[in-house]
Amino acid sequence: MKGVTYLIIISVVWSIVSGIIEKRKAKARKAAQSGVGVSAQQQAPQVLNVDPVTVKVESLRRRRLQQPQPAVQEHAPETTKYQKIDAKIAPIKPLYKQGHPVPEQEKKSQQPSPAKQVAHVLKNRRNIRTAIVLTEILNKSVSQR
Repeated sequence: MKGVTYLIIISVVWSIVSGIIEKRKAKARKAAQSGVGVSAQQQAPQVLNVDPVTVKVESLRRRRLQQPQPAVQEHAPETTKYQKIDAKIAPIKPLYKQGHPVPEQEKKSQQPSPAKQVAHVLKNRRNIRTAIVLTEILNKSVSQR
């Protein structure tokens, strides 16, 4: 069934393409008869013989001319790497002004360690059964072990 569908689609597409080709041929014949058309020799594009290296050099030159050139400072004072970094880093401002109380930090809730959590779960028989079922579900299947 698929083969028949593909055959029908291909035949429809071919009929459309062949119609377009025939129209172009007829248009070219009319243009040749009336003398309005341009000969095939005149339609051929002119090929320029240019060295690719020259083309690349010229494009780089144009690009450099388009970019704004930075102003060059004469006799700039020599700075070390660390002076440049220190100049970029602004001093840290205090978060709270003097005389205003600093809010207290919230105490983190003490969560038991994972080992204690597991020990708490395994104290109950029902929880042990649930843990076994979960390991069977979450582990690889027997055929893949």
